Amino acid sequence: MNKILQAKRVIYFFILFCLYFPAESNNLVISSVSRTGTDRDVITATISWDNSWNVIGIPQNHDAVWLFIKFRECEAGGEWSHALLSTNMSDHTFSAGITPAQPITNADRFGVAGNHNTGVMIRRSDYGIGNISSQTVSLRVVGSTNGSLLNSTVEYDIKVLGIEMVYIPEGSFYVGDGSSTYFLHSPGTNPKMPYKVTSEASVTIGHYSNYTVTLNASFPKGYAAFYYMKYEITQGQYCDFLNTIPINAALSRAYIYSSYMYHITLDGGVYSGRYPDRAMNYMSYRDLLSYLDWAALRPPTEMEYEKACRGPLDYVAGEFAWGTNTYIEAINISGTVSGTEICTDSAANLHFYGDDRYCHGGSFGTRREGPLEVGIFARDTTTGRVETGAAYYGMMEMSGNVNEMCVQININTTNPSTPSNYTGIWGDGILTTDGSYNTVGWNDTEYFIYKGGSFSNDIYRQRVSDRYSINNTNQNDRYNNSGGRGCR
Repeated sequence: MNKILQAKRVIYFFILFCLYFPAESNNLVISSVSRTGTDRDVITATISWDNSWNVIGIPQNHDAVWLFIKFRECEAGGEWSHALLSTNMSDHTFSAGITPAQPITNADRFGVAGNHNTGVMIRRSDYGIGNISSQTVSLRVVGSTNGSLLNSTVEYDIKVLGIEMVYIPEGSFYVGDGSSTYFLHSPGTNPKMPYKVTSEASVTIGHYSNYTVTLNASFPKGYAAFYYMKYEITQGQYCDFLNTIPINAALSRAYIYSSYMYHITLDGGVYSGRYPDRAMNYMSYRDLLSYLDWAALRPPTEMEYEKACRGPLDYVAGEFAWGTNTYIEAINISGTVSGTEICTDSAANLHFYGDDRYCHGGSFGTRREGPLEVGIFARDTTTGRVETGAAYYGMMEMSGNVNEMCVQININTTNPSTPSNYTGIWGDGILTTDGSYNTVGWNDTEYFIYKGGSFSNDIYRQRVSDRYSINNTNQNDRYNNSGGRGCR
């Protein structure tokens, strides 16, 4: 879907000498956070975001916001806790314009009970397209994933955070395009043909050279419904992460630097960036997984990435995220302040290492190499996927901007037919003491792959089915073009 990029403002509210923090993302503002209820266990906030949709026509999906709560004692300070929400939906209230996209449950994606009631997915309540303005949500907290409780006699710092998501409905789709480097394919075909995924059952898929891999039924293949982040993780969102984990943990996950359109600093114990709406780069795979664990999300698989881009449509050889094998390079960018960055090329849909890798023009100047603001190519609602660079279901910048790290289908270069053991279990908001993810099943030895290309890659890497950057194992490497997003 099309989004209109708008500048955001941050407002801070002081209540009982504690900070009830607002939060923002691209096109999302959460404010007026308060604590109510007889036992003071209900957290209320006002939420707004632009150009929401819920459609029964193509692409038959909706956008949503993954909403979750962090809290810590005011006077004691220390560790932030990730709130668990009541699974009794009558304990929560929502304004008429929004509704839970699905019930809050403590079960994982396989129905196994645990501490998975870590947030709520909310969407617009009616069918249609338009802004969600000043809607109120009240959520009852029943505990936290680390065991801390909201004591009615104690004051807390409370932060309500939101991440814009897109619903990917259940359905068949193709992986591979018959053209891109190392594309996934149907085993035994010559020439190699793309593979049609028709279920989440165990399946054998061809990959690099003539190797095959038999995936377990538990490996997320993209057929089943799931939610995918609408935008790449931003530098502002990453600062929210750093500011709500222990100090020593944040030191392990932070990269203080200013280059390639990246700027994050530490001042007075607070992490901040000059360009909070710009895509997060210099992100290691460990950084990505730790952020997703903190947010109670999970990393996507490379198959889910292709599903999100291509949808149920037939494959196109060499296609980009918007469904064609043609593109228009972004050259003229104006605005140097986050929230005002605008592409002034009338139909540009790709930021990559092209004829003009530096995106000159306007007030941007020359040699400003690096990622751009998320949603940069969004235009009015009269334009379509090609003009905005949107993927089939509405995610932005799935081709270009920053490389997106995904779980690879196989592991072990000695035996490339060894399948990944990843099962797609969600994070729980708890990290190790050094700020690393610790969700069971997110294995340190799993391969990961870079998908979608970036501002410093040539045109071939921007293709949906390209698998040139495979077999990555060093989870601590940070590059100026690496970033990502998560799923739920």
